[in-house]
Amino acid sequence: MTAAPDARPRLNDYAPALVALAAVLFAFLVGQLLGPGDPPVDFDQADKFTWFEQAGPGGTEVAERYRSRVRLIAAFGMFSGIAVLAFLAFYRGPPVRHLLTVASRNPWRGAAGVGAMLAVALAIAGLPASLLSFDLGRDYGLVTQDLGGWAGDRLLSLAFSIPLTALFALASYAAWRRFRKRFWVAASALGVLFAFFWLWLWPVAVSPLFNRFEPLPPGPARAEVMRLAGLSGVDVGQVYSVDASRRSVALNAYVHGIGTSKRVVIYDNALRNLSGDEFTTLVAHELAHVESNDIYRGLAFAILVIPLGALAIQLGAAAILRRNGDSESSPAVLLPLALGLSVMMMLLAIPGNHLSRQIEIKADYRAIELTGDPAAMVRLQRRIAESNLSDPDPPVVWQALFATHPPALDRIGLALAMQEKE
Repeated sequence: MTAAPDARPRLNDYAPALVALAAVLFAFLVGQLLGPGDPPVDFDQADKFTWFEQAGPGGTEVAERYRSRVRLIAAFGMFSGIAVLAFLAFYRGPPVRHLLTVASRNPWRGAAGVGAMLAVALAIAGLPASLLSFDLGRDYGLVTQDLGGWAGDRLLSLAFSIPLTALFALASYAAWRRFRKRFWVAASALGVLFAFFWLWLWPVAVSPLFNRFEPLPPGPARAEVMRLAGLSGVDVGQVYSVDASRRSVALNAYVHGIGTSKRVVIYDNALRNLSGDEFTTLVAHELAHVESNDIYRGLAFAILVIPLGALAIQLGAAAILRRNGDSESSPAVLLPLALGLSVMMMLLAIPGNHLSRQIEIKADYRAIELTGDPAAMVRLQRRIAESNLSDPDPPVVWQALFATHPPALDRIGLALAMQEKE
């Protein structure tokens, strides 16, 4: 009499989830070690700032209503992409089976084809959320772009992502076939190289496809940037304005790039609409990032957390291949790898966002030190929140999981605390 197979779960069945959990916990530890820490002041003073009264009737209610809808759309878009990847990773009905059979006839060409297919599938999955977000922004006056411009951006993004995803799929497939059980080691090395390359490439080759960047001309704005750079002792690299107004009324600035591609970029909306002290505070915040080498802090975080994440992806992909009965040498492996990558990026973003919020509040603190004007930080944060329709006090869970910046009330609370110390 043949014994029935043991259907009890084994440790290997839980290995992908256990390693993924370990990766997230380790990422939080890394974030604590790399983080600049909170500023040496108590910035939990939001209740002292009568935002709602000063904003006027319905002033913040509009932003809260808008952002609550944005959060729903963002969650829908995020899980739509994961749902499509999960379907492709697990479903083995005739359409997907036929696709993988064709891809396996010439595995290398098939791997590139699967990568291109994934790019198209994700673009289609993200289209409803992107369109809903565009329509919502138009309704609330935040988005200035018309439907044709939005569609053109989506097509340009797809045209760029198809070859890039195909190339990434080929590299992943080559690493899987060559290294097998050590795939996670090779994938980690590829991930780190990609992070460095992408940070260098994005400002000089990708962003200019979507926006026009112009060197900030001689004048008061450039003189103020250079004055603050001298005060903080940093090399700002290039300073550009970007035509952000062609898409939105939002106010912002950012630092991006490494090495020869490092640059400070200021929205044309900010150049036109901010007062002198508000502009000074905005630039001081961005230069504080340069002074603290925050881009390299983020790179160090990625280098340290990628290996455990890659191991979880490998274990998960192997388990899905066994479940489906797919060959480990088939391009079919790219489907569970893509799903694992998407899930791990979402999970590791949680500790990454926690680190980012520490970095941002510390940059605010340093900006106020540089300018000596905490009142200007209060005005800047109010102006940004009102212009960008930011929720000044978003839901705690959403803030903890997905926010890369502290809420406006925390940033105002920091400025108020520093004002009291004067």
